[in-house]
Amino acid sequence: MFALSLHATYRRAESDLLAAAQELNQQLKDQPDSPSLEVSDLYRHRFGMAPRDHAYIAMWDQMGRIQFATPDLPAHAVPADRLPGSGGPHPFVARATGRSLDLIVRTPQRGQLLIGRRLAKEWDGLLWLVVRLLGLSVLCLAGAALLAIWLAKKVAAPIDELAKAAQRMTDRNLNERLFVNEKSSIEVLQLSDSLNQLVERLRLALERQTRFVADASHELRTPVAVILSQAEHTLHKERDTETYKDSLRMCLQSARRMKRLTDDLLFLAKADSQMLCLHLEPLDLGQCAAHTIELLRPLAMSHSVQIECELQPVTIYGDRDRFTQVLTNLITNAIRYNRLQGHVTLRVFARDADAVIEVQDNGIGISSVDLPHLFERFYQSDQARTHHAEMGMGLGLSLVHEIVVAHNGTISVQSEPEKGTTFTVVIPRETCV
Repeated sequence: MFALSLHATYRRAESDLLAAAQELNQQLKDQPDSPSLEVSDLYRHRFGMAPRDHAYIAMWDQMGRIQFATPDLPAHAVPADRLPGSGGPHPFVARATGRSLDLIVRTPQRGQLLIGRRLAKEWDGLLWLVVRLLGLSVLCLAGAALLAIWLAKKVAAPIDELAKAAQRMTDRNLNERLFVNEKSSIEVLQLSDSLNQLVERLRLALERQTRFVADASHELRTPVAVILSQAEHTLHKERDTETYKDSLRMCLQSARRMKRLTDDLLFLAKADSQMLCLHLEPLDLGQCAAHTIELLRPLAMSHSVQIECELQPVTIYGDRDRFTQVLTNLITNAIRYNRLQGHVTLRVFARDADAVIEVQDNGIGISSVDLPHLFERFYQSDQARTHHAEMGMGLGLSLVHEIVVAHNGTISVQSEPEKGTTFTVVIPRETCV
């Protein structure tokens, strides 16, 4: 803006000096034979009454000899190197020296006429303009800074509230939720919702962990109590050999139950930490299922349950022992939660790019209330189902789920009370050999 103002000031002063020079030239045209200038003080004061605003004038003939000069002619006021033109859009030579502007035109006698002035008052105006622009800029910057601080505080206020509420949360106090003003920005509302969802997931995870520890302690306490009571009762007095053997057998049975429980818990812990070690090898699921069925036939006969098989050779790349565990758990549940003279059907077949295992029974079924929780750890089904057969520890289906997931597979269950249950395991065959 200063540069534009400076340019406009010089162009305006140049126009004023040109008008004054043309007036003096008109005076010279009226004296073609003996040109002379008569410049009154009033004429020189036309740009301002202050001495610094007075115009200075000089005239040279065509030989460069001075013909006229005002007393205050400065040293830099000398003729131009070339004679200015007599017409056209630019019939003069303008020359700025310091804060002075000189304008030279051709006289009718082919000499040079110089008229100039010091642009003191114009420069004062420009400097005042600069001061005002700087002051306005400072005010604008200060206003912008204050506005930015106000906006920052307004934007940060909801976030500060979220931070304070988050600081009040602990692992023992995850029921508190973050609330922000409904007039807050969409981003803050989305952040609040996301944090609340995260806290809810943490609360549920902590509840599951607490329940898991309590259930595991409960399951371990029972065999420990059996071992202690048997040992205390047997050692209370002298007993015969057969009594000692019976007591040791009960302790051994309880110890094996503890070992099975700790093995299952260790397997689930490794699965949670993604440290599960699988011995992958080419595995024929049909052959693996047939072998498992032979092992479980005595159990089926003891429950008067008939097992039917539809097994196709389907090869995957899996852990033989773990899939035997999957089949054993599913078929054992189908036998235990069946009815007398019931049926269990085991199918192994290929479907598109998957290997499928189906275990179907016509037993007592599972209620719709229990189905969503069936694969949760230590989850016990309804009383009718647990009363119908011997109660397990509630880890079998959790282990099945983790083994299937570890092989990139899925497991689903469909059931209808008093009509039967079908478990379906799908293993992708892209890892087949």
